[in-house]
Amino acid sequence: MRTRIAVVGLAAGALLALSGATSTASAQDADQNKALFTVVVNQVYNAGDLALTDDLVARNVTNNGSPLGRDGFKALVKDQRAAGAQLKVDELVADGDRVIGRVTQTGASGDPKSEILVLRIRDGQVTEQWTMADEPALRQQFGLRGTASAPATSAN
Repeated sequence: MRTRIAVVGLAAGALLALSGATSTASAQDADQNKALFTVVVNQVYNAGDLALTDDLVARNVTNNGSPLGRDGFKALVKDQRAAGAQLKVDELVADGDRVIGRVTQTGASGDPKSEILVLRIRDGQVTEQWTMADEPALRQQFGLRGTASAPATSAN
């Protein structure tokens, strides 16, 4: 557990050093939250280090506003990994206790999809996760035509 905490600490320190953040507490908090976001994506989602969730994810974490819990979070990660999903962080913005990331997800199909992943971080732990997927790519993957405002029809 100390090793995992050290990894998180090193990642946060490296990001702070590289970003040239100001010494204000809010800028430091934002950079620390961005570092935690990156560790969750790279180490938990991509590398499958589910033991890190015990330190980085709150017991009562929610997903898109619904109760999920830490064990549910682990199951979600396992399912995504079983499907071959990998995430690449393209852009991060922090605002208060929220970090908004534009990520690219690749999977077994090999077709990249953009997603917006929002993590609320309090006291060094993820307490909420919100995801918004690239609808056009998903519609194409399932063979659907139309847009969100138009009725879906089968492409077959």
